[in-house]
Amino acid sequence: MLRARRIASIVVVAALGLGGLAACRSEPSVAAYLGDRKVTEDQVTQIFDGAQAAASATPAAEEQQQPGTEPTKSPGPAVSRQQVVDLEVSLDLGRKVAAEQGVQPMNAVTADQVAAELGVPATTQYVKDYTEWVNLSQGIFAKMGSNVPAVTEDQLRGVYDALVKVEAIEAGFDLAQIKQAFGNGEFVAAAYQLTGMLEKAASASDTTVNPRYLPLSAPMVVSSQQGAVFYDLPYLDGSDAVSDRA
Repeated sequence: MLRARRIASIVVVAALGLGGLAACRSEPSVAAYLGDRKVTEDQVTQIFDGAQAAASATPAAEEQQQPGTEPTKSPGPAVSRQQVVDLEVSLDLGRKVAAEQGVQPMNAVTADQVAAELGVPATTQYVKDYTEWVNLSQGIFAKMGSNVPAVTEDQLRGVYDALVKVEAIEAGFDLAQIKQAFGNGEFVAAAYQLTGMLEKAASASDTTVNPRYLPLSAPMVVSSQQGAVFYDLPYLDGSDAVSDRA
């Protein structure tokens, strides 16, 4: 009987220990756990507020309009909290992928170029991190070269839908029109290969994301005749939840 009680005590202690570990990875104040590092809601707020304040410091369009003309509507938020978390988690995972692949970031873009495209000043943390992410992801793409799987119809539709969401392409295309617009679709296949690497790195590093930011997306950029187009490609879903929305 004594032995049974002792074993029961050990089981209870083990259960309490596991509960404590679970609790420490489900703090509402944490946006994401990146292995043994946290991205807190306060950090997200700091990056978000910095980008918003800097963007709003630019003279408003209505202040520059000609007398007698209709006021120009102010643009919406330059950056969302979701985009901040998408970027910070993807950048951390991208660094892990690059280290594993032996990839060096490319000098594909400067902070000034990214700032001009995003409408957020180059001095903000958001633009600095976005610039690093673009150069890092471009280095990974370069390492891939043409060694990417054939693009699938689901992948074509996935990127097409993402581009429609940011109003970079017309809605209502059928598959034939999507294929015509995307050519051989190599950039689509490469984008999905990258998100697959990020997902694998997330699993290997025990990265978990607060469900209020799920699904998590990787920031992507593709060139068009009108310039750079930014879109988001989801790669982590609710299976990586760490806490509820409360």
